[in-house]
Amino acid sequence: MRITDINNMGGHLSTSRGIDATPGRAKEFGFKSYQIFTKSQMQWKAKPLNEETVKKFKDEKARNGNPVVMIHASYLLNTASSDPVLREKVRDGFTMEIERADQLGMELLTFHPGSFKDATLEIGIRNVADMLNDVLRKEQNVMVLIENSAGQGNSVGKSFADIARIIDLINYKDKLGVTIDTCHTWAAGYDFSKEDGYGSMIDEIKETIGMGQVKGFHFNDSKKGLGEHTDRHEMIGKGTIGVQGFKYLISDKNFRNIPMIFETPRGEDGYMDDIKALNELLK
Repeated sequence: MRITDINNMGGHLSTSRGIDATPGRAKEFGFKSYQIFTKSQMQWKAKPLNEETVKKFKDEKARNGNPVVMIHASYLLNTASSDPVLREKVRDGFTMEIERADQLGMELLTFHPGSFKDATLEIGIRNVADMLNDVLRKEQNVMVLIENSAGQGNSVGKSFADIARIIDLINYKDKLGVTIDTCHTWAAGYDFSKEDGYGSMIDEIKETIGMGQVKGFHFNDSKKGLGEHTDRHEMIGKGTIGVQGFKYLISDKNFRNIPMIFETPRGEDGYMDDIKALNELLK
């Protein structure tokens, strides 16, 4: 049995040949889910999507098995910031990301909460929640996902308890979920590479955000050590986590239908190596 047979395994794909080309590319890998940017991740503005592109994408998505698509929001969206000028830009940028996701009919939109910088964690958590309450709409279709952080600097979201505190403040909780990045989780100090550590992590998830809030994973090994709070992705099985940690995740029935997206350093050139490493676990 292959990993692609039992999980919504996928990878982050390039849109260099157009968004409408990505469903076919995903099928070439055997992916049942995948992730893309719908615009430049380092620019505020974006060319509007035209009707032809949207229609072609939807047609290609249907023709290639309707994979679950996760959009990764721009890295510029620092929702934890207290800067009023930046917050206005973030509000507009986040709203645009949600509108583009719904226009394309994509299921998931993940974002980094960002850094509270010179403020406090309490203020950062409130800032993230206030921003989400500003941009989330009852009528939207896309599910917005908070991605946990590695804990670098003054970033928000290194613990599941902190993410739960954000969720508690949200008006439209049914529009919000969580993406768990394995590299970030490891860097934040969760040792899920051992059975007892994995069990402790799952217990904490149950007690804080709740298992039902986990809607996506980013599958990355880590170049840096456990608890070092450094976000450096590595190929699966080549870093400090090792393949055993991933075995617990892919074997957990709670996550059987949750998208698991590679964001490993070599991108599309390395995904077959990532898949091979995980397939070895199933033998």
